[in-house]
Amino acid sequence: MKPMRLCGVITLLAVAAGSAAAENANQRVVGKKGIGYFNSAAPFGVRYWMNDGMAIDLGVGIGYENQVLVPGSGGATTSDFDYAFDVGLPWVLHGEENMIVYFRPGVVVAADQQFDTATATLDDKKYATNVSATLSLGGEFFLGQLGWPNLSFAGQIGLGLEFSNPGGSGSKTAVKFVTTADDVNVVSTGTLGFHIYF
Repeated sequence: MKPMRLCGVITLLAVAAGSAAAENANQRVVGKKGIGYFNSAAPFGVRYWMNDGMAIDLGVGIGYENQVLVPGSGGATTSDFDYAFDVGLPWVLHGEENMIVYFRPGVVVAADQQFDTATATLDDKKYATNVSATLSLGGEFFLGQLGWPNLSFAGQIGLGLEFSNPGGSGSKTAVKFVTTADDVNVVSTGTLGFHIYF
């Protein structure tokens, strides 16, 4: 075999071997934790990849305010504490070198502290609660080609079943079926965010 042909065959084999050995994004992140921020009720969270097919998401949101005016109290103030938790299980549908497409069932529990204005006193705080069960389709895109392989942007849209209770005496739970983006507008009501993996 001529030296030129031999070099060509070796180059072809090296490229083929490199392509075969290249890992998809969902394989590279196995065992890694991604710290992230999303535009949701529980914006700060962690995504941990248990294997190349499934991750777990844990998110939290906390709000605190002092000097909140108590309605009808003549100027009395108190503090206000709100919270939200999000748990999800992204399942990989497809992986590429810098992209993961996933299906994500999840649950969000949010509570907003308020006053029952009919009987407003300092002791009459209540929590308006909202529990959402969601099924979403999402994608996580890594910036490896730009030199940041541990940075990703992600977004998802889907369907949800919401259970809302305004709290207080005599309150009843309302049930609503919605898209997680009411008018399929990801920017206003879907979830967009990023993860930094380590």
